[in-house]
Amino acid sequence: MRSTGRLLLLGALLPALVLAQDAAPTGRFDTLPVPRGHGQLNQDVITLQLRSGALDIRVMPLDDRVTRLLAPDAEQSLLALLTSRRSSIDSARARHGLHQPGLALVTFFARDNNTRFEPQLITISVRNRQIQPSATLPLSASFSNQVLDQREQAMGLYLFEEPIPVTEPFVVQYRDAVNADWERRLSRLDRERARILSRLGAPDTPGVD
Repeated sequence: MRSTGRLLLLGALLPALVLAQDAAPTGRFDTLPVPRGHGQLNQDVITLQLRSGALDIRVMPLDDRVTRLLAPDAEQSLLALLTSRRSSIDSARARHGLHQPGLALVTFFARDNNTRFEPQLITISVRNRQIQPSATLPLSASFSNQVLDQREQAMGLYLFEEPIPVTEPFVVQYRDAVNADWERRLSRLDRERARILSRLGAPDTPGVD
């Protein structure tokens, strides 16, 4: 019963996470999310990694169209995180006038002492334009300090000015580091979605739980 309540709470919390729509159809996989609890992928499949100097960076889009393809325990951990930050997310959306923000979980990891990072330099590019972060919500004290010692990490939630286009190729960038690997992930995401729908005997365009 506690799990069901948490899912309902998340549905009220983040319409963008559940119903985000890209500006153009892609045909890669449907823009509506599949039912919850049937995925088998791990979080690495939807995480893009970058290396800039002594920094390793991980960027994970938090969009139902891909998070529902994760194994249940992986999806539940993300739902719990977002639910716990409901108030902060709502405040940031209101403060920046974000009707339908894109969400991402970003982690910075230092390989050397006194490694500085600039959270606002994370950008997403799609179809020759950039999507900028409008707000960042620290999930650790080191995120606000913007400096890390060796093997220390900082984590934050990002609210972008529009939904992250997870159904088409996009590029993540930090300074000179670029990761364009999402295009290669799309076929695996499409296969997982097709597997879930086939197992459930669902039509090609399911509704949202």
